[in-house]
Amino acid sequence: MHVKTFTLLIFLHTSLTALAQLNVNFPPARMVYQRNTSGNAVVFINGTYTASIDKIEARLKNRGGEPGSEVGWTEMANVSGNVFSGSLTAVGGRYDLEVRGMKNGQQVGSSATVEKVGVGEVFLIVGHSNAAAAGESIDMLGAESDLVNSINTKANPQLYQDYLTFGTADYLPPLQPTKLCQSCGIAPMAEYPWLWSRLGDLLVAPDALNVPVLFYSAAFGGSNMDATYKSAYNIPFDHGFIKYSIRMPYANIRNTMNAYAPRTGLRAILSMHGINDLDATADEFKFRSQMVIEKTREESGYQQLPWMIATSCYNNGVVATITAGQEALISTVPNVFRGADLNKILNDGRYDGLHFNGSGQQQAAQRWRDAILDPVVNIRQNAQSFMASAPPLPGPPLPVTLIQFRGKKTAYGPNELEWVTSSEKNNDYFEIQSSTDAVQFEVIGNVKGVGDSKENVTYSFSDETPAKSVTYYRLKQVDFDGTESLSRIIAVQGVLDTFDEFVYPNPAQHYIEIATDNGETVEELTLFDLKGNTLLKKSKSAQVDVSKLSKGDYFIQFKLSSGASVRKKIAKM
Repeated sequence: MHVKTFTLLIFLHTSLTALAQLNVNFPPARMVYQRNTSGNAVVFINGTYTASIDKIEARLKNRGGEPGSEVGWTEMANVSGNVFSGSLTAVGGRYDLEVRGMKNGQQVGSSATVEKVGVGEVFLIVGHSNAAAAGESIDMLGAESDLVNSINTKANPQLYQDYLTFGTADYLPPLQPTKLCQSCGIAPMAEYPWLWSRLGDLLVAPDALNVPVLFYSAAFGGSNMDATYKSAYNIPFDHGFIKYSIRMPYANIRNTMNAYAPRTGLRAILSMHGINDLDATADEFKFRSQMVIEKTREESGYQQLPWMIATSCYNNGVVATITAGQEALISTVPNVFRGADLNKILNDGRYDGLHFNGSGQQQAAQRWRDAILDPVVNIRQNAQSFMASAPPLPGPPLPVTLIQFRGKKTAYGPNELEWVTSSEKNNDYFEIQSSTDAVQFEVIGNVKGVGDSKENVTYSFSDETPAKSVTYYRLKQVDFDGTESLSRIIAVQGVLDTFDEFVYPNPAQHYIEIATDNGETVEELTLFDLKGNTLLKKSKSAQVDVSKLSKGDYFIQFKLSSGASVRKKIAKM
């Protein structure tokens, strides 16, 4: 049972003005837009602003050592009501997107940057265990190249379990791509990188596509084309673990096409079904597959949606009837292309005569690379990509400008939180939320807002029962009409047995913060590379901007007001 106290302190500083703000809502970092047959893509951009401006401009900046051809400052087409939108057209590569507000030819405030925005290739994987993962750790690797991306199903384990329970797009992870790492999954369904990280490395190489790639996966171990067809057309069936009631396994394809593909676009659906359909004749396999293809085109509203069909039905030998059905699909159905010839991976690449071992994964990745780059098939010219469309506009910025949020542990036990707003309009209240893992939060109290203010307002809240180690906090601001938004997360260190939890988040993409104990402050902070070279030194600061650092490991060392000195290894994502 939480017992909480709070106070509201109001300080009026007429000399202080609200900070000009510009926020990019879309695209997220590491976004990959599917390019067209000319090698270009439209990069859609939108966001909000609170500054007094007369136009907003955006540009794409080259990233050192990565492909791309930068795009200069371009005016956004729509700027009105504190919301902006527009687009840039870029060739294949990866960029840092920079957006700025202008007035009378001068930049207003700071620009906003979104890192690693890509124009490249996007694929959706379908199939059974050989497309998802046979077992949990059969020689799987993460991608070596940072240009290989997925949306990680393991980023929020509870959300993934909810998705498996309900099967709707409401429980998909947000469109926030990450590097396809060894412990990463591939949304919406796959839990492991499997062979796709290896394929990604092959595709992004300078002698191959030389552009970033993004994978989605609807692959479902134990599924087949019969269950996919029936779930697509709402035909009931019984299965030991595939839930027809939530329209699995086709729900994974539908959810990807509804929630993700309209924002990123899609080059093709890569199909690896076949071996679990041995009860089918060639005609039956072709019929079920073609019906699924037609359903994806019907529901996406794009009749040219490309599919690539692997010849894949090896189980201690090739099953001729399924091969015939796959060949018929490739030769007779429009916009269906020849995929990888996986039947040529023999028992030395399969640990049980069916499922790939490490060698089999590498061979499968190589064969998919060869199919995608095949000059005869030439999908880059012949597969008319499903292209991204403009995302919905964000709502106007919330009428509360939060300029500070911090917390500290007091000598007598509670954690004291304090936050400052520089302006408020129709602000009803703040909801204070706490967590021990920065993932699952609970509500621990509310603080009434002042409603309307153009001055600095300082709020405070006391958490009487914080965690013994580290407690994470965030604020949910609620307007009188119910509109709400979440603040950034802060960490307050409790009773320390070790310094391991001082640094948060780690790994980090943009900022690293230091959570100090008992009201201590960071007196000096130094950032080193692994060779011991000093990269940055700051005084009286508990935050480090790591956004411009290259991906990799570093050391951070900080001296506390108590005299303690802490040195810790950090990672930049």
